Amino acid sequence: MDAREDLPKVSIETEQDWKRIQRNLSDAFFERLDQALELQGHSATDRDELLPHANQFLETLFDIARPNLRINGRSTEELSEVEEDDNIEPFDEALDRHIWSLSDQRLKWDKDIAGRRRTRPKEIEALMSDILAQQDSDEFDVAQSDTSYDHILAKGIYPEMEDTLRNAISLTPRLAQSVSVQCDRATRVQSIADEVKNLKQ
Repeated sequence: MDAREDLPKVSIETEQDWKRIQRNLSDAFFERLDQALELQGHSATDRDELLPHANQFLETLFDIARPNLRINGRSTEELSEVEEDDNIEPFDEALDRHIWSLSDQRLKWDKDIAGRRRTRPKEIEALMSDILAQQDSDEFDVAQSDTSYDHILAKGIYPEMEDTLRNAISLTPRLAQSVSVQCDRATRVQSIADEVKNLKQ
């Protein structure tokens, strides 16, 4: 059902089309009336007597139907308030339906977004609570577990590791001396480079 109205209206392109429909319906009505009178043996006088009532019936029928029409995209109430203008462009029914379809789709999106705004914060809060609870549980498990390395130290260091450590310690003085010697050499090289530079000048 159209979102614009509780009851959909019948679309007609122009006022002339509505008048043509009225004329066709009236012709069909009187043709059917003449057939019924002829079958029942009524005279022309009887038809003349029924004619005002028939016209009144048709006028009432058209008056009831008119508010349920949309002529050139306007309701009949709007058309009754303004004079007919021949410059009004023909109504594009397909475009009108497309526009209202987009409007209905936008309303659905707005409703979906509003629903997510109500539910997503609670979902995120619940998710964060679960993550924090899991993190606290993991930290508690680690605290309860035996992380002491005393049993390793109690067994002592393997002999191979002990020898390696002693060799590294014994090399420390030699390394310090080597560094000192290299620094002296670098200083002398720089001095020689400065002297050569001065001689070139």
